Amino acid sequence: MIDHKKNNTIVIAGGGSGGHLFPALAIGDELQNKGYSIKYIGSKYGIESKIFKKINNEYYLLNIRGIQRTLSFKNIINNLLFPIRFLMSYIITIKILKRLNPIMVIGTGGYASGLPLLASIRMNIKTLIHEQNSYPGLTTRKLSNKVDSVCITTLETKKYLNGNVILTGMPIRNNFIKINKSDACIKLGLSSSKETIFIVGGSQGSETFNQYFKKNYEFYIKNDIQLIWQCGYKNLSKYKKIVNHKNILIQDFFDQIDYAYCAADIIVSRAGAVAVNEISLMEKAMILVPLPSSAANHQFHNAKFYEDNNAALMIEEKKLKGNIIEDSILKLLNNKEKLKSMGLNASNLIIKDAKEKIIDQITKLLKINKT
Repeated sequence: MIDHKKNNTIVIAGGGSGGHLFPALAIGDELQNKGYSIKYIGSKYGIESKIFKKINNEYYLLNIRGIQRTLSFKNIINNLLFPIRFLMSYIITIKILKRLNPIMVIGTGGYASGLPLLASIRMNIKTLIHEQNSYPGLTTRKLSNKVDSVCITTLETKKYLNGNVILTGMPIRNNFIKINKSDACIKLGLSSSKETIFIVGGSQGSETFNQYFKKNYEFYIKNDIQLIWQCGYKNLSKYKKIVNHKNILIQDFFDQIDYAYCAADIIVSRAGAVAVNEISLMEKAMILVPLPSSAANHQFHNAKFYEDNNAALMIEEKKLKGNIIEDSILKLLNNKEKLKSMGLNASNLIIKDAKEKIIDQITKLLKINKT
């Protein structure tokens, strides 16, 4: 057991998207169960600004955002302000760490993780990074040989990094549960007797997905197929006005996305590492549409790996025309054996005890710190 009279604070920094935030929460929950005091650092501009309000942990939001790559007047201004925001947020981060005096800082990626890791290295605080993607993010690539340990999700990542690199897999949240389709549909207010498709374009929604399904949603109504559609915070009112049918459930975001996963027969998703691992854990058939602008096209490689192992179908975004997704869905729904085998194959590709492996690595580092 942890001695609560001694300092047992661990800071976890990460966010921007669910792909970086949810592993942070999964690791934090597990450490909290072990008796550690967990504090979080994120960005005012990331999804964590909404999610952190729903948890009981102390958290801090920095005025920092990543470099904007698309050209617009607003993005030019944001990029010009980046050096000032970076310096101010760095100073604030040092003040936070001095006050909290953590025994370790863990970074899970995104633009909010780099500053706490940089400050911790300078302050001689133990550091660990968890990298979700096959091609590691900028923070991980730059700091891998400076932090005490990097935990990676797939072996592919190791060739890009130096330092103490450990294969652990992807940590999944403690409240992520697997229930049968009938119970999941009841919780979502849907029929358990109808075939159901879940559309998830990432934690913030996908405009590409939204535009595609706006054109094709009537297919699902005509075929009496239920559609669960996560459209993103900014798009809910717009698509609610366009689509109104008992067979179509549109939400901006699912706090308990496991219900949507469990209710679905097939999941149409981007190929981010967190989503792919969560869907694999649920043993569900996937149609993956990689985000073409992902760093080093890592989502394409994620999707290709699953397709090559008969664990998913991949459709590249440039091919999203006509009814290509619906044609694939009908073929799968008419081949129940393949539908089931794809889910089982996906489940066999992931590391099931990732959280335990990460906690073991943290514990080893903290023991080294004491000696």
